[in-house]
Amino acid sequence: MGLLSLNRVSLRYGDRVLLDAADLSVEAGDRMSLIGRNGCGKTTLLKIMAGAVLPDSGLVERARGLSVAYLPQEVPTGLRGSVYAVLAAGLGEAGRLAALRRENAAEAESETGGAGLGDSDVWAADVKILETADRLELDPSLDVSEASAGLRRRALLGAGLVSDPGLLLLDEPTNHLDIDSAVWLEKFLKGCGKTAVFVSHDRSFLRALSTRVAEVDRGKLISFDCGFDKFTARRDELLAAREREEAEFDKKLAREEAWLRQGVKARRTRNEGRVKELMRLRKIRASRVSRAGLAELRAQEFSESGQKVLEVKNLTVSYGGEPIVKNFSATVYRGDKIGIIGRNGAGKTTLLNAMLGRMRPDSGGVSAGSGVKVAYFDQLRAELDPNSTPFEFIGGGSEYVAVNGQRRHVAGYLQSFLFDPARMMTQIGSLSGGEKNRLMLAKIFSVPANLLVLDEPTNDLDIETIEILESALVSFPGTILIVSHDREFLNNIVSGAFCFCGNGEIAEIVGGYDEWEKFRARRAAESAEKPAERKIAAAQPKRRSKLSNREREELEKIPELIEALEAEAAEISEKLADSEFVVANASSIAEINARLERIRAEDERLMARWEELEALRAELGGK
Repeated sequence: MGLLSLNRVSLRYGDRVLLDAADLSVEAGDRMSLIGRNGCGKTTLLKIMAGAVLPDSGLVERARGLSVAYLPQEVPTGLRGSVYAVLAAGLGEAGRLAALRRENAAEAESETGGAGLGDSDVWAADVKILETADRLELDPSLDVSEASAGLRRRALLGAGLVSDPGLLLLDEPTNHLDIDSAVWLEKFLKGCGKTAVFVSHDRSFLRALSTRVAEVDRGKLISFDCGFDKFTARRDELLAAREREEAEFDKKLAREEAWLRQGVKARRTRNEGRVKELMRLRKIRASRVSRAGLAELRAQEFSESGQKVLEVKNLTVSYGGEPIVKNFSATVYRGDKIGIIGRNGAGKTTLLNAMLGRMRPDSGGVSAGSGVKVAYFDQLRAELDPNSTPFEFIGGGSEYVAVNGQRRHVAGYLQSFLFDPARMMTQIGSLSGGEKNRLMLAKIFSVPANLLVLDEPTNDLDIETIEILESALVSFPGTILIVSHDREFLNNIVSGAFCFCGNGEIAEIVGGYDEWEKFRARRAAESAEKPAERKIAAAQPKRRSKLSNREREELEKIPELIEALEAEAAEISEKLADSEFVVANASSIAEINARLERIRAEDERLMARWEELEALRAELGGK
């Protein structure tokens, strides 16, 4: 047996079969991706592996002493506290006391003995927490409630890693991450040496990481000992073979049904064995779960716009005094498919809103060409009434919708987007994220337009639906603006991109994400060879008149932190000078010494920062 194995595991919710006698083995060192359509049971399978859900039947075996860390898809609401505290939660009581000691050393000291833990346990926990934070490039003092989605997910990953688990289970780890954060996570998981099983619809992520692939399809679990690219080819062959087998089975069943319906002479001569075989074939056919059809996506064009769709001149937009977009000029022509690329919070949606005239810029402007008709995907999110149904949302009070010049029944149109009759009459508030996105795509593709504006259209979509959406957008004859963090999606669709470089600068490049990466690499190489000359305006920054609020707060806190660190260092030094303590804690002395070195290094850093802030305050006239 490997680290974990599933033997004939089955699970159903009501009439819906999620797993049907599924077998799977996870070996040490595997990086296994779980693939399948939305709702097929991938998350449930992860929870079974984690022990959070019990199957109806079958056996789940784990290697003796195996520790498992499970990172769910959604960041818990109300996540608060420092990164240190979040990581400490992964170490149980020792972690709690380590976090408490950072806040209240005296209280932690009084609780340590009552918890049955020695000082060395708490110090060891502290070392693990700080080492994990360092590996994940996290600031232990950062307040997670103020951090980006990427940093919050990174902190939760740290809470799982800090206990050094034997198996990592990750559900959509790149969900809502920007591209740079997803690339960082790829590199980390590839280099950390952990065995991992993960669910993802990010094809670039799957391609970079997967050493094995397991697909959940109609209750069956099929494992492939290969990477993602080979899996797609082998899966297609397997599906084709399965369809041929089912077609042959259906022919045989039809022949036997015809035999049973023959006349009196045939019924007299029929044998009971053949009748029993027919009954068996009927049961097999009745139990077969048919593969749901693929979505049929096709955007409709309103009418051809003018040659120039949007002209942007010297556009500047700022927020809180900081430039989001600075002096940006570009022209979008008919038929262009433009990606907008940047970190979370860079200002991508702000740029879209400014280009569409939905907000007033600080300076500069945007003019639209003749005949431009816009359909804006993100705007539809606000129009989703949780108490309405998909049928009502698409029909708008009618049973029919006009699509590409044809009158279609709303039910038939929604079935093209994988809504069965029950789901199209379900309240929108009860739909999954993927279903809501499919519903918005159904709406935007029913609106006549020649400029499609899509803000994160692939969120929560499965791979098959993303690929069909790609085909629809590639064949759309109009103009498209897309914000996306899906690298392959961008590469497959866009002809150019507006890329956020920082400090309000936006670079216009030809090509998709790969070309953006090459552009950044060239720019970094040029900067390393010869520092770029600063513009005259940049060489004369506006003189500050006082410390920022954050700097003043930092200046007030540093003396207290230094005092606490020096007190702890003195306490540790005193204990290390006690031979009885050293003998009693011989196995932990290395960790205790490491903690002392960390305290001294942090003390030096804080002293240097204190001096820097004091000097700055003096320079600003004591303000």
